[in-house]
Amino acid sequence: MLPEKKEFLRSKNSRFTALTRNFIFFSLGGLIFYTALFAVLSVWQMALLCGISLVLCVGVFLLYRSGLDRPAFVAGVLLITIFALAGCWLLGWQTGFFLLVLAPLPLLFFHAHLPLVFRFSLTGLMLGAGVLVFVLSWWQGSVWLLSEDFVHLLQIINLVLTAAALAAAGLFFGSAASDAEKALIHANKKLANLSSTDPVTNLVNRRIIVSRIEQEQNRMERGNKPFCLILIDVDDFSGVNDKFGFSCGDYIMAHLAEVISRAIRKQDEVARWGGDEFMLMLPETDIEGGKTVAQKIRAKILKTPFMFKETKIPITVTLGVGVCEKETGVGSCIHKADHALHLGKYAGKNRVSIFQET
Repeated sequence: MLPEKKEFLRSKNSRFTALTRNFIFFSLGGLIFYTALFAVLSVWQMALLCGISLVLCVGVFLLYRSGLDRPAFVAGVLLITIFALAGCWLLGWQTGFFLLVLAPLPLLFFHAHLPLVFRFSLTGLMLGAGVLVFVLSWWQGSVWLLSEDFVHLLQIINLVLTAAALAAAGLFFGSAASDAEKALIHANKKLANLSSTDPVTNLVNRRIIVSRIEQEQNRMERGNKPFCLILIDVDDFSGVNDKFGFSCGDYIMAHLAEVISRAIRKQDEVARWGGDEFMLMLPETDIEGGKTVAQKIRAKILKTPFMFKETKIPITVTLGVGVCEKETGVGSCIHKADHALHLGKYAGKNRVSIFQET
């Protein structure tokens, strides 16, 4: 499994764990509050019901602590539903206990680790039980009679608790959506970077440098200033790979990329052209300027030690320089540098070769 996928799964699992934990804590807090409230107001039957529910909720928390997140979540949802409907049945629909049934519904739908059929079935069961209690309340009043002021107080408290739970769920979903959006943006940037960058040298690849050469050619057509291309080839690079291995070859290419990048101007472009070749584009530079830059790069490479596993590896390069002028296509510009490079190779390597018009 790819590291990015593992990281994504860990992120989803952590959100589900946080979802279950926060839901249980909210339930514990609500039951503690109601146990204390009914005890203070001497409604002992309801205090006893709240106390029993509180003990069961502690059991749900122990399930969660043992790593059984999904059973703990489902048990918590059922517990809150039964408590809310029992409150409606015993104290009357007007107390607003039925509102507590709504609190876990968004969390239930968010919990993607539960099968979709199970989530729909449990939701239907909860809502159906709520409707049944409501219908039965038409024919039967509350079992335990409370004062009208206390009923209104309970109604307000249940409304506030439900609103707080739904607001917290909304905040949770918003945070999860924001995290997912950031992860998607990061993944897209990573994909874009992979499609435009050579992984060994961290330079732009052939496709990108060709696009920038085309842009520079369009600018040259308007500004009437030529630009140079320099194609650099590592001499006898296949022998380095054969003798020291491909890891050494990658090291050489990465080190060469650093040396070349330090030797050019900020406005110049360098790319991995392919294999053991680099391509440089020098904006607003004539053939003499290109030759000077090429000689500078060759001299720097000759002076740079290439050490691999305490072995010094002699590295030289051959550079072909071509100038791009008006009414010269991109393919012709690249061909000039490539032709000059082949002439340099034929002449003995380790040199700067300039394309000369015949």
